[in-house]
Amino acid sequence: MKNFRFRLQTVLEQRERQEKAAQQSFAAADQLYRKADALLDELRDIRAAILEELCARRDDAFDPAETRMYQEYLQTVTVNIRGQEGHVLDLNIAREAFKLNMIDAAQNRQALDKVKDKAKVAHAQQAERRTQLELDELVSSRFTHRRMQE
Repeated sequence: MKNFRFRLQTVLEQRERQEKAAQQSFAAADQLYRKADALLDELRDIRAAILEELCARRDDAFDPAETRMYQEYLQTVTVNIRGQEGHVLDLNIAREAFKLNMIDAAQNRQALDKVKDKAKVAHAQQAERRTQLELDELVSSRFTHRRMQE
């Protein structure tokens, strides 16, 4: 029996490389998204701390210069939060696109794996049939040979 050789092996290897590249691209996009989301959370925590400090300052002696400084800092942080929210949204969209690309690459590779498995099964069945035919021929030749000798 000849060894099985998949005719589309180079295509399968290419699909495997594409899948691996898609996984790496998704991992990089996911990492960027997580970092940007963590930064957004930190900015929100800073804003909450500033608001708490302003509320605490309201009860103490009023210092207009210090209050103004906190309010300007609060405005700056709020603007940064809005910008970061847009950035996180863009990164999430890109991450989802990379995820879909990764899923598509995996499905393409799996389809070729199924074709390879079917071809392997067909090859094994064909080899089994050939072996069976050879055995049948051998048995019938022996039977004929014995008949001729009798």
